[in-house]
Amino acid sequence: MTKKEYIAEIADSIDKLRLYEKELNITEYNETEKKIFWTICSTVAKYPKCNISDVINHSKLSRSTVYKTILLFEKNSLISVHRSGEDKRQHLITIITD
Repeated sequence: MTKKEYIAEIADSIDKLRLYEKELNITEYNETEKKIFWTICSTVAKYPKCNISDVINHSKLSRSTVYKTILLFEKNSLISVHRSGEDKRQHLITIITD
């Protein structure tokens, strides 16, 4: 693949990402918040469970930034946070789908 083809493929991926953001109603969030949302999506898709520590580790953002954003997403009904049945100290994240 040539450099020009890579650039075209990246541009297409960015266009798709922006379309997904519109469909998921996350366009109004800042880039850090979007990074956290996409990290949650990626973690939920790859692993059986997603908790706040997973999001912190995968996003490489601070605990306070991730926690604050998760509370915002929960308030806006994008995600749900619930206590794990196995470990009461652990809070699991799920994406709310309609």
